Amino acid sequence: MRRELAALLAGAVLLGALVPGCLSQAENRPPAAVLTAFPRAANTGQPVVFDASNSTDRDGKIVRYHWDFGDSTEELGVSVEHSFSEGGTYTVTLTVTDNEGKKDRANSTVRINEYPAARMDPVGLEVKVLSQVLFSGANSTDPDGSVVDWRWEFGDGKTGKGSQAVHVYEDTGTYIVNLTVTDDFGACSNCSSAVTVVLRSFDITWPLSTRSLPQVSQYSSENTTTNRTETISFENMTRVQFRLTWTDDIRHWLLLAFNDDFALRVTDPSNNTQYLRDMKGDISLNFTLADPPAPLSLKAKSPADALAQIGDKYGSGLGRGDWLVWVILGEAGGLQEITGPDADLGNNWRLDINCQVFELVITEK
Repeated sequence: MRRELAALLAGAVLLGALVPGCLSQAENRPPAAVLTAFPRAANTGQPVVFDASNSTDRDGKIVRYHWDFGDSTEELGVSVEHSFSEGGTYTVTLTVTDNEGKKDRANSTVRINEYPAARMDPVGLEVKVLSQVLFSGANSTDPDGSVVDWRWEFGDGKTGKGSQAVHVYEDTGTYIVNLTVTDDFGACSNCSSAVTVVLRSFDITWPLSTRSLPQVSQYSSENTTTNRTETISFENMTRVQFRLTWTDDIRHWLLLAFNDDFALRVTDPSNNTQYLRDMKGDISLNFTLADPPAPLSLKAKSPADALAQIGDKYGSGLGRGDWLVWVILGEAGGLQEITGPDADLGNNWRLDINCQVFELVITEK
């Protein structure tokens, strides 16, 4: 009896060894961790989606999904979003755990690009209208690459490109200039600055200059009058001088020499007349017409605009027209012979007409 019981027990033990599960449960298999990341390359602050839904467990179920993003932050979940605050290459680790506590890990790397830093020079400008303004973005930087593109918006509807740009504002006002830079990864950043466009300042002065009519040279016999009409067409005259000169044969009175006796009479277009008689060889008649305008300052877009503001209000047409001139020779004088007649019967004379005019000069401050 004892022999039969021992044989039966030994057979049971052998059967348990040959047939798994008859005496104990089968060993649990670990899960398989699978992760995806999208996008695999991103900018700082841009969300990256990490997904572990393709992870499997053949003899149970996954009960925990743990993420280590490589930047000292962690998170749980089948699918998670994460953004990185600094650029660099990060190794992201997924750890999955099944219902029996078995674990598996999977890794993936993501590249994080830092945004470029846009910088505009100069900033806070005040510029003159219609003047060239140079903007520079050359000091823009990219911490992990290089800036490859610069785009400008000047605030007046005009645009430009390049690390430097020249622009001309056609109207006054305040404009917001925007610079957008792009790095070699395609990331963009921008900066803005206000530009104030003001009118230009001009000084208006009226310096004087002299303009002359052709000299008149003529011979007059004594006791005659020569009439002439001189037409003057200059603008902005302040003064007109008529000067009559001649060379007299002056000798000592003991030789009975007489001086030539000339007179000059002039009437201007406004019927003002001056007259002077002399025997010294030089007679001048001076007509004062107007004073030049006082200097002034004004603001305008351009010299042409400044001139348009001035217009004709400072111009003068005084003195324009016909001037009537009389050159009168009385006694010619000269050598008087004691026993003979007067030998000097006339003389040559010259008439110079000089006009002082004011001219407008505009100077930008």
